[in-house]
Order: sequence, then structure tokens, then C-alpha cells
Amino acid sequence: MAVSQASIIESLEQACSNLNPDEFLFSFLDAYGFPKSTITRLRNGGDSRNVAEGEGIGLKKMLYFRAVSAGQDVNAEAESLRSSHVVVRNDIRFVIVTDFESMVASDLKADERLEIALGELHKNYAFFLPLAGYEKAAMYSEHPADLKASEKMAQLFDLIRERNDLTKPEDVHALNVFLTRLLFCFYAEDTGIFDKGQMTSALQSCTKDDGSDVDQFFTDLFTVLDLKEEAPERKRMPSHFQAFKYVNGGLFREDEPVPEFGRKARRILLDCGSLNWSEINPDIFGSMFQAVIDEEQRGNLGQHYTSVTNIMKVIQPLFLDPLYAELEKSRNSEKKLKALLLRLQNLRVFDPACGSGNFLIIAYKELRKLEMDVINALNATGSQSVMYYSGIRLNQFYGIEIDDFAHEVATLSLWLAEHQMNLAFKAQFGYAEAALPLRDGGNVVSGNSLRLDWETVCPSSDSNGVSHEIYICGNPPFHGNKGRTEQHVDDMLLVLGEINSYGRLDFVACWLLLAAKHAVKSNAEIAFVVTNSVCQGEQVSLIWPEIFRRGLSIAFAYSTFEWKNRAKGNAGVHVAVVGLSNRRTEKKLFTFEKNNVWHLQKCENISPYLVSGPDLIVSPMRTPLVKGLIKMENGSEYSNSEPLILSSDEREALRGKPEEIWIKKLVGASEFINGTARYCLWLVEATEEDIASSEILTQRVEQTRMIRLSKTNAGVLDSAKKSHLFKIPNHPGSGHYILVPRVSSVRRAYIPIGFLDSSVVATNKVQIIPHGTLYEFGILTSEAHMDWMRAVGGRLKSDYSYSASLVYNTFPWPDTSEVKRKHIESLAEEVLLIREDYPDKSLADLYDPNKMPQTLLEAHKALDRAVEALYRERPFRDASERLEYLFARYEKLIAEERAKAPAKKFRGSK
Repeated sequence: MAVSQASIIESLEQACSNLNPDEFLFSFLDAYGFPKSTITRLRNGGDSRNVAEGEGIGLKKMLYFRAVSAGQDVNAEAESLRSSHVVVRNDIRFVIVTDFESMVASDLKADERLEIALGELHKNYAFFLPLAGYEKAAMYSEHPADLKASEKMAQLFDLIRERNDLTKPEDVHALNVFLTRLLFCFYAEDTGIFDKGQMTSALQSCTKDDGSDVDQFFTDLFTVLDLKEEAPERKRMPSHFQAFKYVNGGLFREDEPVPEFGRKARRILLDCGSLNWSEINPDIFGSMFQAVIDEEQRGNLGQHYTSVTNIMKVIQPLFLDPLYAELEKSRNSEKKLKALLLRLQNLRVFDPACGSGNFLIIAYKELRKLEMDVINALNATGSQSVMYYSGIRLNQFYGIEIDDFAHEVATLSLWLAEHQMNLAFKAQFGYAEAALPLRDGGNVVSGNSLRLDWETVCPSSDSNGVSHEIYICGNPPFHGNKGRTEQHVDDMLLVLGEINSYGRLDFVACWLLLAAKHAVKSNAEIAFVVTNSVCQGEQVSLIWPEIFRRGLSIAFAYSTFEWKNRAKGNAGVHVAVVGLSNRRTEKKLFTFEKNNVWHLQKCENISPYLVSGPDLIVSPMRTPLVKGLIKMENGSEYSNSEPLILSSDEREALRGKPEEIWIKKLVGASEFINGTARYCLWLVEATEEDIASSEILTQRVEQTRMIRLSKTNAGVLDSAKKSHLFKIPNHPGSGHYILVPRVSSVRRAYIPIGFLDSSVVATNKVQIIPHGTLYEFGILTSEAHMDWMRAVGGRLKSDYSYSASLVYNTFPWPDTSEVKRKHIESLAEEVLLIREDYPDKSLADLYDPNKMPQTLLEAHKALDRAVEALYRERPFRDASERLEYLFARYEKLIAEERAKAPAKKFRGSK
């Protein structure tokens, strides 16, 4: 576990106050949690990992420290060192130079520089936090106030936790409430809600240095903030408390215990008060602060932050674009503009998994900006009824959040956002409502949104039965099969239990279905960030019929893009944005193009695969849709057959021996793609006499039999009767076959597909097409087939998961002639021949997008163009247009099949 930030500060302070130049670096390394053994070896000069040349100590990928004499130019030495070959060669991150009066340091990864007096090091400890495992969130570099404030609050949280018992849920809740109240006070004293520095000054003047009475200070402060000016209890309090204004709004209403403090915690409080909290962005800070007080998230600041850009992908097409379009239509009409203002004052925004409130905050701020534009337009009409107030209230914004602290932060952040927008309103119109007393905050409920009645949280109509205009949006939890808790499993059963095989759905499907059900009652429009898995593969046939049968269609969508924040260790997740409505006629599809721009396509309909097309759902098929194709099968099932499998060394030991004739190369997906070698004893044609004549074969067959007899599975027990064979041997005895890995990296433009002869045995980790030809190989390895696979195939984590029933059997193969078939075969052969030109490279290397040889890429592109020409003469503009065509062809082939056999069940779609 990473070291406490509070302990880092204390250790650095001691190292600088009791300065020993010879020991300084070792104390520094100890403060940031470096192993004692490493420090000892460096101190003794015996650590081979010291890459320094000349003076100093260097650790590869970590730091290079150099001390210089008094009077030497520290800056010049630091600049010289950071560009030196030893720093570049060893990928050094931090360059540190000091004369023990001042220090200059560079973070070469974050491109940041620090220049301080050495005695100020403890105050700047966060600069070096990556050394302790706390990666900086580069995405926040433009918001230093948020990062600095969240780091300070993390220190405070560490100190509070050390001093207080936080084992009971009520104690944790009390701390959550305290922290949100404290945040409000810091913000208030820098933004004009309180007098400038009012709370920090009172804390410094009226509490002891040892912090022993700080808890009582906050108890009294929070009490007075909930007392009106005329309250007798307020007038009995000391004058420095009476000077605070009445806050109200429910923020200080509940009587919650305040944690105990010590000397260091009091000092951190005063440090926090010295920051400029007016620069805090509530839409960002809430998520950052939530991360720093959660140990599991702290090393990944920003991992759960939803950027404004991605939030806008949801709320802009959902309600902002239509509302701005309404403004443009209404600009010259006082009546229409007033109606639009009234509409803004009555609509509802509901995020049923709101976290720390990012979506609600951005939605609130954007609607306030729109309202100001409407008021400006109204004034431009020459209307006498000039408006200088905002009619949008926080209680129009609804949310549900299961995490107690995130719920508290969401409510607080909405208040802060309101104050920010009131200041913006005042700057434009010269007037804003008083900041205090606070009005009621947003309607954010703490609870499990999969267990709560959404109608109770966000009613679809008012007390008079008038329907509200409701927009449901957000970024619900993703969770595939991995990472689910028992609670998740129970929740999925409750919400999705009516769907067969619901457990194969991602967790986010729960919110899709509940939102669809809520929309039936409320006419709400919906937009969520979802895992792209729910728009691919088997999941499409599970969840989308349930949505469509409730009268909803996809009104807009952003097709697959990578959801990856720049936080340490944060693997990218592939997501989509899906908007649902029961009344929009114009559909908008945004696709990401290679030049890093989004292309807008207006469609008659958007399919659940997020391409232009009908609400057609591709379901698994047992046999290929196109007649005459060879069936794709599983490779040989080799479980409980370990003695029949040989390593390279074991295979070498049998070279030249009689048993060698029974050895074949064995490949699964890993061996095929990574070029590793395994072998097996393939005894399909061996007689009992052949086996009995070899001690090695007899021994290994008997070992296999004993393994299988030790199992309880009936199928495995039965396979003991043929223990000389794999459990399910499935391999063509002659000729070639096509090999398709079941799983392949999402980074690859093409799944590496094999064209092998029968001397190589394929395991059930791959699928095979026995006696497949170069023509089938060419079609399957083409861009058209890859696009189909990406759309209708599933995912394993983020990797492609190739299914015979869902991808191969459903693929709408083109019509062809013998001449065109031969052309495809020649181009397919060229791909294979170019692969052979690189015998020292694995397919993993050859198909790595950063390493793929240009000749191989060109061969694939030539094949892609030829396959496309089988479908139509004009090339497709992009993958979206290609898929639109393929789905249309699929629909045509399905219709033809149904017409031929009307009595049979429609086997290709639902």
C-alpha cells in the first residue's frame, strides 16, 4: 500500500530541519516509501542499479539526484542534467539538483518544473508523489487549483483517519458530512459568500496550536451557520461566530459529530485556507476529491472523472441542441421566447447513477447559459418586460447515488455551481439573487437506484397531473462478468430477471431497461454512456428487444470510442453513447473517423449495432446463412490430456525415435499468434499394437487414463476409454484448414487468421474450417469481415471474441464468379507469402498496428479493395457505410430464406 501523504510531509520536514547533506537523499527516498534494502545498498555504494555517471545517484525510470557546492548555479546544472544522455537512456522521470539552500527539480514525464527553497520541500511534496505510487492526473493540468486542493484534503483525511475511529457506518457518514461542510466554508470565504478568509482567520485566532479544540470550533461554527440572525442562541455565542451569516439550505441542519484534530491536522486546515478556492471547478473537483479520500482510487486521480467533452456527447444531442434550435426559431417572438423560458424552468434532468454529480452540474451550468441567451434575445425584441433573474432552480435536477460521500459531494457541488452561475449572471445582467441563505439543493437521493422507485425520486408529473419534460442521462457503472459483487448479481436478477440469459449482459443494461420502463410512464428521453458490448454480439439480442417493445428507438448515438482517462494503470474501456426517444423522427449518428473527428450522419433509423439501418437484431445461427459454405467447427478439446502434450524439449528428446511419427505440432490462439511451440502425441491412427510396442506411448496413455478416471464428470470419465486420444479430437486428416482465434486484441485492425495444413493440430482455443480454401481465407481476413465481427461479435474484456454462430454463420457473403474468386485467392496467397518473409516475427508483431510491415499492410489493403468490389463497384466511404450495406444484405438474405421456408422459425433475427 502507498505511504500516507501526511507521513511524507512529516518526514520531509524533519529531513530539512535536521539537515545532513550526506543523508538527505536517503531520507528523501525513505519518505516516499522506497525499500529499506534499496536505501542501504545505495548508501553503501553497492547497488548496481545506480546508473549515475559522475556525481550523484540515479535510479532507472525513477530519479537522478545530484548535490552541488554552494555558489554553483543550481539551475544550469539541472538544465544540463535533464538533457544528458544518461537521463534520456535510463528513462529518468525526476531530475533533482540542490545546493542544500535551494532545490530545482523537473518531472520529465509531466513536463513540470519546481524551484524552491529547500525548507519549503514539505509544502511541495506532491510534485514527487509518483515516486510513492500516486500518479498525477495529467488531464487536470489546466485545473491546478482542483488538484492542489484535492491533495491537501487527502492529507487532512489521512490525519483524521489516524486519530479517529471510523469503523462504524455512522462514523463514516459523519465524516462525509463534515468534509462537505468544510469544503463549502473554504469555498464560501473565497467567493464572497462569507467575508474574505473569514473561517480560516477565526480558526487561526481562536483555536490552540495543538488542535485540541478544533472539533469544538467546528461544532460551534456549524451550529451558528444554521441559526437565523434573530435567533437567541446565535446572540449568546462569541462575536467571531455571530459574524458568520445564516446559511440554511439544509447543509448544516443535521447535528453530526465532528472528528478530533491534532497539531498537524490544524496546520493542514490553515494550509487549505490559504488556497484560492474561487478557482475550484465543482464539476471536476467533486470527482477528484472523491478519489483522494478513497484509498483504492487515490493512485488513479481522474479515473472516474467524466470529462466535460464526454458529458456534452450525452446532453448536447439529448436536450441542449433541440433547445438551442428552439431559441433560434423564437428569436423575433417575445411570446415564444417567454414560453421557452418557462419551459427551461419546468424541465427535469435526472441522473440515476450520478456519482459526485458531474452530469447534473454540467447540465445545470449549460442550461443557465442557455437561459441567459434567451433573456438577451428577449431584450433584443424591445420587450418592456425586461428580466433580471434566473428561473432555473437546483430542485429541477435529480439524482441517485449509492455511495454516501459521493451523494454528499454531489449536493454540495450543485450549490457551488449555482453560486458560480449566479456570479456569471450578475456579470452579464448586473443582478443576481443573494448567495445566502441557500435555497434547497438538488434532489439527489442516497440509495441503490436499482432498488428505488424512479417515479418516487423523479415524478413524471406534478400534483395536478401535468407531465414534466424529463431527460434521463448519465454514465452508469459498466461491470462485465468480472468485478461483480454478490449485490450486483442480486440487483441484476431483480431488474433483468425476465430476460433469458440475463447474466451475460453488462451491468449497465440494468439502467437501460429501468430507464425504458420509466419512459413509458413519463415520456422521458434518455441518453447514457454504455459499454459498447451492449451494442455488439449476443447482448444485442438480449437487451434491445426489451427496449424496442416499449416504443423507444435510438434517436442519436456516438459509435464506439475509447473511454480512457490519463490516470495511472487505467486500461481503456470501449464505450458508446446511446440516446433513446419515442418521438424523434430525425436520427443522428456520430462516427469517429481516422482523422480524429466525428462525422455526423442523419439517418432514417439507427440500428442497435449503431449503424444506419433497421432495428434488425442478428441472432446466433447453427449453420451458415449462405448455403454451400463449409461449417466452422471447434478445434480439438484437449482438457485432461496433459500427458499427450509435449514441450519443445520433450519433442527434441524423441527426435529420431520410433515415437516421432506420432508427433504433431499443437496450436491454440496463443501459440498461433505469439509463435510459441507446443507439440502433442496424435494417436488417431495408432493401433493398440503401435501403442503397446512403445514404453513411452504406453506410459503416457496410461497417465492420461488415470487423470480422467480421477474426475467426476461423466463425459471425462467416458473419455478414459479412449485415453490415447484428446477428449474430443477434431482435426482434418489431410489437406488445409483455416484457423480463427477465438480471442484477439482490440488493437489489431485484422484478426490474424491462419491457413494451415493437417500436420498442425488446432486446439479448442481456436475455431477451424476443415478443407477451407484460400478464397474463404481471403474473405474472412478482409476489412469487410472484420467490420462485421466488430459489430455483431462479442468482447472478452476489451478483446474481440469471435463466435462461429454469431459472426461466421451470419456473415452476408458476396456473390462471386470463378474469375473473381481466383483473384481473391491470389491476393490472399500474397498475404500469406509476405508473412513468410518475416520468419523471425510472430503474428503478434506482424499485426501490431505500430509494427506492421508496410508490405503486409499494402497486401491486406489490396485484398480489402477486391473483397469490397464483390459487393459493389463504388468503394465504401468508411466502416459505417460498409456496415450499413452489410446489414442491408443480411436483411435481404434473411428475407429470402424466410420466403423459401415460411413454416420454419425465422432463424436469423428477432
